[in-house]
Amino acid sequence: MYEGVRSPAVHMPKTLSDLYFAANRFPKAIFWAGGTHIMSRPHYYPDKESPDIIYLEGIPELRRISRTEKYLEIGSMVTFDMLLRVGKQVLSPLLQKSLENTATRIIRRQITFGGSLATPGVRYALPGTLTALQGEVEIKSNLGPRTETQWLEVERLYDKQGQLLLKGNELITRIRISFERETFSSYRVGGSPMKRPEECVFLSMSCTYSQAVVNNFKMAITFPTSLFLVPFEVGMMMNGAVLPLTSQHIERAVESITDEIVNNAAAGVHPIQLERASRFVEASLHELNAQSLSSR
Repeated sequence: MYEGVRSPAVHMPKTLSDLYFAANRFPKAIFWAGGTHIMSRPHYYPDKESPDIIYLEGIPELRRISRTEKYLEIGSMVTFDMLLRVGKQVLSPLLQKSLENTATRIIRRQITFGGSLATPGVRYALPGTLTALQGEVEIKSNLGPRTETQWLEVERLYDKQGQLLLKGNELITRIRISFERETFSSYRVGGSPMKRPEECVFLSMSCTYSQAVVNNFKMAITFPTSLFLVPFEVGMMMNGAVLPLTSQHIERAVESITDEIVNNAAAGVHPIQLERASRFVEASLHELNAQSLSSR
């Protein structure tokens, strides 16, 4: 039954130096984080051409959670469950809700931040949530003696269709999020990203407001296989807006986002996704209105 099947060689570096050596010696090997997405794919294994694996679990630097004066820094091999155990005092409410609503606790013990961000071909909730929180990622490239390091905004990891823009020689090593808390946030998901990804929608939104004026507005809308949208025009429309928003203001925002979705989604938009996205935007903005009025 398994004649001709190739078992992948597994390389298990214990330090970043070991990782650089393995990455250069085996350039076609794949980086393996939690494996939750890879192992869920049909026909991944056994296979005649299973690629070699560089397993990242054993590198302590990638499993650290640390705090600076301004940022929470998360190693790329930190799992969702590990971060949730840090506690509500440290986590943004939006991030906590996003993590808690991802899969089951057993799977959250395996899903890593780096793996969730760098999964090829599909986007789940985390990239949008980190984008709404204006998170950044540390990217190391050209692994070896001349390793280059840079920090990028999370949204710059993807194009508007959600395709990963990381190169083969680039690795996410850390994620950082500001400790400045949002005044308002909204997280919404419709549909199952695993069973019916073509119908699923994620929305993450955050902003601050002071004296009824909106600032630092950021929204991300994700269709798992066809869209990663950070609506620029709506961001311009919302920053500086006075609360409560008028019904006309909300309608213009919904119309603008609907147009952007139609113009940017890959391979056409499923009607259910378009309907869910527009309803999510409308509901989130009404929720922002309600919170601003109740806090006066």
